[in-house]
Amino acid sequence: MDSKEHGPAMSQKIFNMGFSVETVSLYLLCCGLVDENTPVSLKKLANVWTLDSQALNQSLEDLENRNIIMKVVWDHNGNAAYKLIDLEKWK
Repeated sequence: MDSKEHGPAMSQKIFNMGFSVETVSLYLLCCGLVDENTPVSLKKLANVWTLDSQALNQSLEDLENRNIIMKVVWDHNGNAAYKLIDLEKWK
């Protein structure tokens, strides 16, 4: 998503979905990367994530399960990249 053409990536809906503070924070980090036209990769997220890797993985799983993010690249070294899903497709 190009933020210059589509506006900010963040949707206020995230605050009304019953997620933990950690999961909402991860969503906001993802949106920040998208708004900067930076790939949303596990490596980039881990670099700015302030909690442990278990919390990061749980929050990623929460967002994936609700169709808010989708893993688009995954390799045998554990490198992953994600994209934000359109708001209309969230569960």
